[in-house]
Amino acid sequence: MVSAAVSDLLIRPPKAPATRLLFMAQHAPTEPAYSCRSYPGDGGYPAYYHRIWQVLTTLGYTVRTADHCLALLAAPGNVDLVFSLYNRMPVANPEIFVASTCAFLGLPCVGAGPNVRALAEDKWFSKLAARAVGIPVADGAVYGAAEDLTVPPPFAGPYFVKNRFGAASEGICAESIQDDWAGAARVARNLLARGLSVLVEAFVPGIDLTVPVLGGRQPITLGVVRPRSDKAGGIITEDLKRNDPLGYELFEAGGAETAFRADVAALWAAAGPMDYTRLDYRFDPRTGRRVFLEFNICCHIGRSGAISLAAAQWGLDQADLLGHVVEYSLRRQTPKGCRA
Repeated sequence: MVSAAVSDLLIRPPKAPATRLLFMAQHAPTEPAYSCRSYPGDGGYPAYYHRIWQVLTTLGYTVRTADHCLALLAAPGNVDLVFSLYNRMPVANPEIFVASTCAFLGLPCVGAGPNVRALAEDKWFSKLAARAVGIPVADGAVYGAAEDLTVPPPFAGPYFVKNRFGAASEGICAESIQDDWAGAARVARNLLARGLSVLVEAFVPGIDLTVPVLGGRQPITLGVVRPRSDKAGGIITEDLKRNDPLGYELFEAGGAETAFRADVAALWAAAGPMDYTRLDYRFDPRTGRRVFLEFNICCHIGRSGAISLAAAQWGLDQADLLGHVVEYSLRRQTPKGCRA
């Protein structure tokens, strides 16, 4: 690959940007020290958020931070763009809250409009939308109550049982794959007891792949990446997603890469623009069959993640990515693409 092919498409921040950012995350570094927070859980979130803040500041942006969502109420007039990775709070579909509140307050927000965020966070609706624009998906059925489980889905097993909503593969474990409906219903019942909605899919043999994409006049497809898995069926479970012990690797998709790029273009035409996203698939290397799973907006953009790995093959680093995301987001949300 020739690095200039993608690099030339990126938008670079000015040398002395006047843009004021509000960076929001549950464990974001806060003033006055902006030190990396301690965190008793898994996933390394504070270090990730601290690094994002550090890079945005190094790029020259004036960056305020907030570790609670109510900070949005003080942002109008003081902030030019909200960059939120705050997607967990004790409400239903929390990923939609910041985008919706920003729309209400008239604040530009990194990601996409709240309607597209809602589509992306609903793994069932996003499959229906993908199928409508010609992207292949697996058969699926949704279950919202335990009593509904008396009726099996209209397709045979093996089944894959997952949370219809939620980030970081929440609820996915080795038991998510079940050969028959009795086992799938048991796993689904456990998820429902946790207050989660359930999506049951026809299990697709193969491996997981992801296709990172940056926003632009046309979507900028960075490549194809494989999340490594040591689980049965090659699935990505919640513990793998949170702890990321195995990491990612570039994947040579061969002739299938043309199909992945066509999927990106089709999804973009229907749901774009988006500042950055990632399309997730199951893929069978033997047959070349690809099956779309979901797309993620404002997904992990850390140095060890899929987006940075795909970008590195074009000679780009995390600062290049974040600078482009901020500048493209500002342009797409300003009339005629120009800032005042």
